[in-house]
Order: sequence, then structure tokens, then C-alpha cells
Amino acid sequence: MAKSSAKQQVGKKNNALVYGIVILMAGALIGVAFSTAFHSTKGQGSAPVQSQGNDMLGQIKIYSDRVALNPQDVNAWITLGNLYFDTGQPAKSVEAYSRSLEISPGNPNVLTDMGVMHRSLGEFQKALDAFAKAIAVDPGHETARMNTGIVLLYDLGDKEGAIAAWQDLVRVNPRAVNANGTPIADILREMTGQAPGTGGGQKLLAPLGNPAN
Repeated sequence: MAKSSAKQQVGKKNNALVYGIVILMAGALIGVAFSTAFHSTKGQGSAPVQSQGNDMLGQIKIYSDRVALNPQDVNAWITLGNLYFDTGQPAKSVEAYSRSLEISPGNPNVLTDMGVMHRSLGEFQKALDAFAKAIAVDPGHETARMNTGIVLLYDLGDKEGAIAAWQDLVRVNPRAVNANGTPIADILREMTGQAPGTGGGQKLLAPLGNPAN
């Protein structure tokens, strides 16, 4: 996962994004189902994001007030984006993440999470653009590479593009796995028909940016 500077703190969002993909592979994709995945900026921002709904709504008020008083508080903007992310408010999350990037450009975790939010809004090209920017900043950003393939395959129907994205991911990390722990290399072998793998029926890391659904 990505590592950011003092202004771009290390973070992994391990909160469940409740939409995912189950694939049963025999040379073709057969099924789609619900799963879990990750986003990238938990631990960034000014404070940890709480898990309880009421606490999160209270924190939204706190951080909304904070950025109103100090619009240059990049960490507060990131925290606010995370809170909107986790409460299923993608348009507001995109706005908050965008404000943080205006102050401190090039945070690959923020770019990745903003891409997930664009995807939940049906803005697939904007999602791909955000992931591409994250990868340009941090070529080793595995979540951005995985998400690129997800959008290409499941939203745009571009299987070849998805295969290429995941092949690049495996080049970055040959041991990369999906949300089930299935090696991406095995899934690629099934998708390309090169050899029978062990990925059939496993869960792909497939973020969709509305945790409420």
C-alpha cells in the first residue's frame, strides 16, 4: 500500500465497502455477489474515524466547523472526506478530498479514495483518472491498480484492459492477493485461460463507494 510524507500520512482504509465481486471462472465470468474491500486513507487526517453512526455524524459537524475556521487545514479536509466516505455521501467526500488536494497535491491515498467515490457516483472515467494519478505518484499503490481493473472490467466491460491492469499489479507485487487471499496471479491465469487456477468462486477486491448499500 502507499506510504505518504508528513503531509501525506501512512494510511490504509480497512473499513468494509460492502459491494464486491465473486467470480466463478471457467474461461468466463459467471457470477456477481457482495463482498468486502478497502480504501486507503484511514489513519490520515486529524483524528481516527469512529465506527458508530452517531459518533461519525458528530465528527462531521466538528470537522466541518474546523475547515470553516481554517480552510487550509489539509488533515481536517482528509478526515472530513473519510467521514463522508464511510457514511455513504460520495459527492461530499469527493468535494472534501478535492479541497485537501488543492492544498497538498499528489496524495495517492486520497486520490485512490476519491476515485472510489467517483465510481459510486457512476463517474467511471473520473475514477480511472484518479487511480491513474495515484499510480503516477506511487507506482507501487496496489489498491489503485486493483481498483483500475475493477472499474475497467465490471463498469466499462473492458476485460483486456482489466487483465492489463492486474498484470501490472502482479509485476509490482507478484504475491498480491484479493480480499479472499486468492493470488491475483491465479485469477489472471483463469481469465486468460493459460492454466486452471484456484481463484474460481473467490472474491475480487472490488470497491464500490456507497457503504450503505
